[in-house]
Amino acid sequence: MPATIQDVARAAGVSVGTVSRAMNNYTDVSAKTRERILQAAQRLGYSPNVMARNLSSKHLKNIALILSGAMEEEMFNHFDIMLMRGCFEFASKKGLDISIHTIDAKIQREKSYEQLCYEYNLAGAVLMGLKVTEPYYCESLAKCKQPCVLIDLEPVGEYVSTVTIDHVAAFDEMTQYLIDKGHRKIVLVAGRKNAMVTMERLAGAYQAMERNGLCLTGDHIIYTDFLKQEAYCGVRRYFESHPPDSVTAFLCMSDMLAIGTIDALKSKGYRVPRDYSVTGYDGLELTTYTDPRITTIDQNIQQKGYEAAKLLFEMLEGRRAQRLVLPYTLRKRASVRNINRAE
Repeated sequence: MPATIQDVARAAGVSVGTVSRAMNNYTDVSAKTRERILQAAQRLGYSPNVMARNLSSKHLKNIALILSGAMEEEMFNHFDIMLMRGCFEFASKKGLDISIHTIDAKIQREKSYEQLCYEYNLAGAVLMGLKVTEPYYCESLAKCKQPCVLIDLEPVGEYVSTVTIDHVAAFDEMTQYLIDKGHRKIVLVAGRKNAMVTMERLAGAYQAMERNGLCLTGDHIIYTDFLKQEAYCGVRRYFESHPPDSVTAFLCMSDMLAIGTIDALKSKGYRVPRDYSVTGYDGLELTTYTDPRITTIDQNIQQKGYEAAKLLFEMLEGRRAQRLVLPYTLRKRASVRNINRAE
């Protein structure tokens, strides 16, 4: 059986990522370490594949979108598609080769981010859908020296950038908008509990409610995995244990959750916004075609993807990692009723 890069790493007493960087002539590997690695490779009869041996300026054009958990959920959701459009737009503009790979927690435990990049001949990647509980975010990225860009997560290493919006401020503004329209009985249709964006948006809702002397209790929060069907079922279950007058508005953490909520309300014979108001979050194009058109926070998702690819490109050219916060817009549409006045 031919020797592998793992065999070389063990023989040289270094990580797989260090072997990869040494063979790709990264300047952060000392001459002494590189020599030890090359001697181990020669002794074991190891030689990288043709693609890896030919790494040069062409390698610096090979980037990827790596989607975590995509196979566990709908493939692909509207948010991911808009992000990918933005990434491909920048890649096309710069003549970059861009590929798509999917991973899960098992893959993350078996191989580091650097090893993944080595195997796929990548200079760096934009990581989408990564959870704060997953191995890459908890361990791998803090140690790696292979550039990467995260979406809506805090940077965890020297070579990790992120693109996000101020989710706390955005959800605070949306919550305040509902309150200004007279809604004081609000049910929150949230995302998954371990998602950073869920925690940030929840903080924004609490912030606005506390400022207005309101209280958001646990029985008025419906948690989901950001899936439309879960919002549909969760809203229907809510009315099984709460009277109709316990809520006037549903504050949703995504546009798909808002669509699921509206479907649930209509299935029970309620009208939006006549009986209940509903808000979304993301700014998906399809919210302009729903009945009614959904009030939402427009993240400009495609621009977020564009800026993520641009950040990665700049890091590959030697710029330092950074945290980029993009602007957002509150789109006021027909799904919210003003109950301060009789209509």
